[in-house]
Amino acid sequence: MKQIIRYIQQHLSIQLGIIIVAIVTAAFSLLFGLLFSRGKEYIQQAAIDRAMHLLDNTAERINGIMDETETVTNFLAQTTPRHLVPDSLLSFSRRAVKQYDFLTGMAISMEPNFFPEMGRYFSAYSLRHWETYDGDINDVPDSITTVREGPFEYFEAPWYKTPRKLGKACWVDAYDDYNEGTLSSPDILTSYCCPMRDANGRYLGSITASLTLKWLSKMVTSLPAYPNSSAIMIGRNGTYLVHPDTTKLFRKTIFSDAVPESKEQIHALGKSMIAGHSGMIKTTVDDHDAFIFYRPLERTGWSIAIVCPTSDVFARYNHLLSIVWTITVIGLVLIMLFCIQTIRRAMMPIKLLDKQAQRIAEGQFDKPLPKSKRHDSVGRLTNSFISMQQSLEQSVDSIRQYNDELQQQNDNLTQAYELKMETNRQKVAFIQDMYHKIRTPLNVISGFSQLLTDDHEILPAEEIEDITSRMKEAADDLSRLARELGETVKNHQIQ
Repeated sequence: MKQIIRYIQQHLSIQLGIIIVAIVTAAFSLLFGLLFSRGKEYIQQAAIDRAMHLLDNTAERINGIMDETETVTNFLAQTTPRHLVPDSLLSFSRRAVKQYDFLTGMAISMEPNFFPEMGRYFSAYSLRHWETYDGDINDVPDSITTVREGPFEYFEAPWYKTPRKLGKACWVDAYDDYNEGTLSSPDILTSYCCPMRDANGRYLGSITASLTLKWLSKMVTSLPAYPNSSAIMIGRNGTYLVHPDTTKLFRKTIFSDAVPESKEQIHALGKSMIAGHSGMIKTTVDDHDAFIFYRPLERTGWSIAIVCPTSDVFARYNHLLSIVWTITVIGLVLIMLFCIQTIRRAMMPIKLLDKQAQRIAEGQFDKPLPKSKRHDSVGRLTNSFISMQQSLEQSVDSIRQYNDELQQQNDNLTQAYELKMETNRQKVAFIQDMYHKIRTPLNVISGFSQLLTDDHEILPAEEIEDITSRMKEAADDLSRLARELGETVKNHQIQ
């Protein structure tokens, strides 16, 4: 890492390229941030509009079927009291199921003992068997079964006692139609129940048109919102009537199914759905962020919802974002490479100047730069540097010549100094030599002179003569040395 930093610090083109890319990146990030922020808001609103549109379409389809179911049932409730014959009631029941293929069953149930000859119970019930029905209005012979219900207390069934208690037609919550020993649907049903009255307003019984919840579930779960979206439908108390996990149907409510992380949001959603409101919330479902869009089915008290994972809602946005960022990163890398190459070319003369300056610092002036043909600041700088180098080279040559002359003078002075020092040494040696040579005869003369002065009376004549002879020899030596010294001085002066 240190080597990379050092390499960057040594190359101005890379530093400038990084600075330019950093500025461009900051500008692009700010621009893209604003654009994609607005884009995300737009996509979220589009998702809301799309989901609510799908919910509205599905609700309209379901309401359309319910409208037809109510129309058929209300018509039978008005016409049947004029034909209260057991066989006719069985025929009416079968004909309605046969004619309207969205109906699962039709029951015309009379008050207790209405037909005394039939006993306490009479209910003409026709049931479509969906496993054998192929969708053709001319159903196969065994696709509809019409019977008189066996003896069971249907008076306590919600589809009978609810309209009797309210005194008006209504939809009842989904229920299990199974009763042992009777004709029953294997599927969960929901029914529209309409009371029958005679001309005097006396309650005669009820007509019940049933739809299979499986059929409603197919309509709800067929909402093609997003690849991983799902649909749910809850009843008046929050019970799941439609859910991707069939094990939760009629066993769990939207309140008991909430995980702790999103419990408050799911409870608020459940209350809003039960209250018949429409809207959207963002929460966590199965550990994933999701949008839940919901709206009521007004006439039933139920509510349907689409659960759309956030990743699905923003899938195209995220894909586009990844593409844009990939292109941006590649573009920034290309911009950086382009900037580095461009700056490197622009900096090439300066780099040459740097190398030339290093050569000059090392004392090499023999390779001048070629003159630049550029007219910009770099060109003028290069040509000025060349002129400076030439002037510097001339100055350096002059200084070198002066130094050479000065060095020659210094050499001459050194030689003269050494010669003088040698002469001085010779003089000293000569003087010392002369001193020793002169001192010896002087010592002889001085010693014998002292001897003659002190003891001349007691010395024999022969010894005095010998001393005198020696003193004469010493004097001769001094005379000879004096002559030699005079000749030496004379020769030195001539030189």
